[in-house]
Amino acid sequence: MYDFLMGQTTSWSEPEHLYNENLLTEAKQLLKKLIEFEAWQNVDIPIANLWLEGEPAKLGEVVFMVITEEELEQWKKGGLWSELAPEAHVAARVRAPGDQQKALLYTRTKVSQILDVFRAFCFPFGHHSDTWLVGIVGEIISSASTPMRINNKRFVTQVGPGITLVELRKSILSKLEQPQWELINKLILKTNYSDMENKLLDGIHWLSESTKPDTNNSKFIKISVALETLVGGEPQDEELKVRGITAMLAERAAFIAGKDLDDRLAIDKDIRTYYGKRSKITHGGSEVVSLDNIDEFGKLIRRLALALLGKLDELGGTLSDVNKLERWVKEQKYFLPSNNSEETT
Repeated sequence: MYDFLMGQTTSWSEPEHLYNENLLTEAKQLLKKLIEFEAWQNVDIPIANLWLEGEPAKLGEVVFMVITEEELEQWKKGGLWSELAPEAHVAARVRAPGDQQKALLYTRTKVSQILDVFRAFCFPFGHHSDTWLVGIVGEIISSASTPMRINNKRFVTQVGPGITLVELRKSILSKLEQPQWELINKLILKTNYSDMENKLLDGIHWLSESTKPDTNNSKFIKISVALETLVGGEPQDEELKVRGITAMLAERAAFIAGKDLDDRLAIDKDIRTYYGKRSKITHGGSEVVSLDNIDEFGKLIRRLALALLGKLDELGGTLSDVNKLERWVKEQKYFLPSNNSEETT
């Protein structure tokens, strides 16, 4: 309304001014636009340092699409694009419900969730991780604001806090097989989650956090938190007091992700080693964590997360909570093939 009135009162060009009925009609039309409400909004958020090759890509409710130079210039004319903002060639679009503010919050949540998935399963943990600064403009790199667009015409913003331009298909989507992406898609589109599915989503979030710029020790601790979130949690079992947390985590991880006996033994050993480092860090020890340690530990827990994703889809309610997980692990430990049972009898 302000822009409209300014145009009618400050223009030096007399023919551009509206009068009488024309002015009233134009003002009424503008007023309708100002107060109109749409139940669903197309909300776009620019993504920093991401490149998209070819057609739009979709995961869950989020569609990634290229921002053209013309669109970018129009966006910047809104005055909400900080000079400090990094390169942006891609926007994430969500069809969001509710009024403007609710649609913005809904969109930001959905986009952040997909970026967590990308980070957790496809980003480097140690070497080169600080150059993969992909994220919502205004969050991943300090900036004055996050420009956001609604229905291609309204420009709004939310305040928020050596770079590699990452290609979405080549550098991210190619890291997993199509069946794995389908399982991820199936999970994030659910509306009701079991306890273990919620743990998986939380674990993905912490894996994502561990790929962001931080100190080596902090990254390592975040990966440890992802491990604890994925397969931790005390069942109603007195035996845990005897076994200890490290043994429990190592055992569960080995049975979930291990392909055979040797693989399970290797996973068990690695979990104990890395979790031991975590204990020294958190209890004030002078433990040195290298980028190689972060890489290896991160990839191991990423593998565990993918394996848990597959197990939850395959076994359904059998692994719906921590107690059922513990029971399933015991069954794996003590199960004997039928022919062995007969020989023993």
